[in-house]
Amino acid sequence: MPRTQPSLPNVELEESTTSSVSPPRHQIGDVVSRILQGSADKDFGTKDAGYLKLHDSPKKLLQFSPGTLSLNHSETLSHCWTETEVYFNHLKQGNRGDGSNVPVSYSDQYKLAYVMLPKSGSSTARHMLKEEFNAIETKKSLLHSSFEQGGEMEGVTVISFVRDPLSRFFSQYDEAYVRTAPWQSKSTSHPFPYLHEGLHSYQDYEDVFCPPDTRRSRKDCVFRQSKENGTLASRLERFVFDYDGLDPFDVHLTLQVPMLSFHTGLPLHITQIYNTTDSQGGWNAIAKQFLGKTLEDKGGKKGGVIAGRSYPRRFNSKLVSVEAQRRICELSLLDYCCLNIPLPDVCKGAHYTGDDGEKRDLFCTLNSNRYIQPGILPNNTLT
Repeated sequence: MPRTQPSLPNVELEESTTSSVSPPRHQIGDVVSRILQGSADKDFGTKDAGYLKLHDSPKKLLQFSPGTLSLNHSETLSHCWTETEVYFNHLKQGNRGDGSNVPVSYSDQYKLAYVMLPKSGSSTARHMLKEEFNAIETKKSLLHSSFEQGGEMEGVTVISFVRDPLSRFFSQYDEAYVRTAPWQSKSTSHPFPYLHEGLHSYQDYEDVFCPPDTRRSRKDCVFRQSKENGTLASRLERFVFDYDGLDPFDVHLTLQVPMLSFHTGLPLHITQIYNTTDSQGGWNAIAKQFLGKTLEDKGGKKGGVIAGRSYPRRFNSKLVSVEAQRRICELSLLDYCCLNIPLPDVCKGAHYTGDDGEKRDLFCTLNSNRYIQPGILPNNTLT
């Protein structure tokens, strides 16, 4: 366990509030938010205290639903701990080390740094930092001590962008699929060889998502929606259920939270995290803060998805089953919990089988040291 934080409040509960009926997790999310914000003192004489049963079970993990905290992405991340024994390979792929030498896009003029997360608007962000803020690619210390008075990063704002994990997984998979394909990789083995079975060149792959009888030339295939017949989607589904979520075979499969964390599992110093769902709004907010005005709309692209590899997905995402999508949410629960991102509708509800055989929903926990963690871990899945 990393650094110790103060225990949860030692509250006295009214006898009438110790009912065995579990409260809605969105209400518990409100209480967890107050605990993390340090405002859970007098309020714990109310019925909310009964929800937590902290008096009777001070070491009990508090359970809440992803996206129900009244905290933004960066505030939530600051209370997260990525369990190193479970997510070791994700932290290793993230390659943030002890946090003293993290790759960033850095603008000395505006004292602004951006931490890259693959498949979360990173190409757009690096382009924007370079073109609008005169940033360069370099390495900086994101140790919390570096931002204190007299530290080398004093006065610097650190930003990043995150993405809904389900949507991101589809993009991650597409990228990792091509990067580790036999025509791209020098490796003679692949942990999931069936992914590229029967495909020996990019042209073979292209013929699957862009069949010869549906095109006039191969140029038609670059930006066209996939025309595959389910071959690629079925391989993705098989991978999703075979993959234990512990050992990403390519950096593009790494979860977002480990890439925003030290090797100890504790978070880097991140000032503000934006969501790619509103990329344009995020970049306009950044521009207004540092440039004093929003960005000009040049062909409707400024602040949107620009300078990225915005090719259509090569597998037909419409053919991916509901069960596979729910499995992806399960594997990505660390990101949903530690970034306070609501689950997509397809992953909400009691679709997951617990140890007791009962169906239940995905959930996050807050332990007695005030660390947010996923309610289930990849090596102990509920599906």
